[in-house]
Amino acid sequence: MVKSYLCLPVRWGLLTALFTTLYACVDAFRPTLDLNSNLVVVNGIITDQPGPQAINLRRSRSTNDSSITTLPIRGATVQVLVNGTTPVKLTETDPGRYDLPASFRGRVGDSYQLRFVTAEGVSYESTVETMPAVPPIERVYEQYNPAGPSLTANRLPTPVSDVFVDYRDPAGQANFYLWRWTLYEPQSFCATCRQGRYQLTDTGNGLTGACVPDPKLLLYEYYDYPCLGFCWDIYRSQLLNLFADRFTDEQPQTGRLVAQIPIYQKAPAQLDIEQLSLTTGAYRYYKLFTDQTQNTGTLADTPPAPTAGNVRNIGDGNKSVVGYFSASSVAVNHYRLDRRNVPANIGRFGGLFYSQNGRDPTNEPPRTNPGVPGSGVPSAVCVPSANRTNQPPVGWR
Repeated sequence: MVKSYLCLPVRWGLLTALFTTLYACVDAFRPTLDLNSNLVVVNGIITDQPGPQAINLRRSRSTNDSSITTLPIRGATVQVLVNGTTPVKLTETDPGRYDLPASFRGRVGDSYQLRFVTAEGVSYESTVETMPAVPPIERVYEQYNPAGPSLTANRLPTPVSDVFVDYRDPAGQANFYLWRWTLYEPQSFCATCRQGRYQLTDTGNGLTGACVPDPKLLLYEYYDYPCLGFCWDIYRSQLLNLFADRFTDEQPQTGRLVAQIPIYQKAPAQLDIEQLSLTTGAYRYYKLFTDQTQNTGTLADTPPAPTAGNVRNIGDGNKSVVGYFSASSVAVNHYRLDRRNVPANIGRFGGLFYSQNGRDPTNEPPRTNPGVPGSGVPSAVCVPSANRTNQPPVGWR
């Protein structure tokens, strides 16, 4: 069974750095690392989809006390070489995150190679990756499952929507697949103020807001504020869902489980499903990674070690580099989870806020002088971030 939790404990900082663009957190087996190791971690997939594309560069260090820290690699000079002739420069937009130009889109059949030089002058390069084609997703459908793999805030099994896809595997070639998803859940509450009250401010370029301390309130007294306008919280798949077509060449593929989405509220949500093609090297790397981190081992299993990818230190091949740079065509389906198949009597739905906080929201009592502008209880601004948006997802209705 493919497990797709909304959040799992991160047990190894290196794994978090390695797959930040694939999922948000990792159910990780913790391998034994050499003391004082210093690993360069590279992660990025070039796709043929519009929108921002980025390469993430980080450094994972273990110390004598067995602690592990992960730091961004800043100030590097990064480029992607297209078809061996055309360099495309990347720009550092956040620490350790290097973005391709906004207009950049990969193309099936083109080849790509990552090259970068750190601020200290150390040069790295990947193998050449050629983007394979991917078949379209022919159908997406869901099935209600009363007992998913995770628990609610009140420690009861979480009902889930099991989501499946159908597609047709191309003939006469080896094909390797990866599925990932992004969930947009409508959010009703956008701010919580502890020992304070929310205050809206009109900047002239729009509204902003913040919690203003109120010494009259108790230290652990808090109020929750509803969203001003529409807002969606964003969740992403965490576990790698891989498949190789060794025994299914040119056969229709039906009922591939690609997600198990917890049902935290009755409100409809949107699930963006991506079906990616993988090169042979990328599949082998991710498969080894899942074997080491996602599968349940036994006492007879050999403890895994950090998995080397396809990026090397040009000046010193003995220096460890982990992660993988690859290129993939992507088939996307914007699927509406209307949740009409969820029974009405399966228990309490406290909404997304309850599932996240384990309690009901606490509304601020009406403020004095309700007829005076600014004296009523305000709503809170939906502040966009990596995990929240005030813009409707593509295809939302």
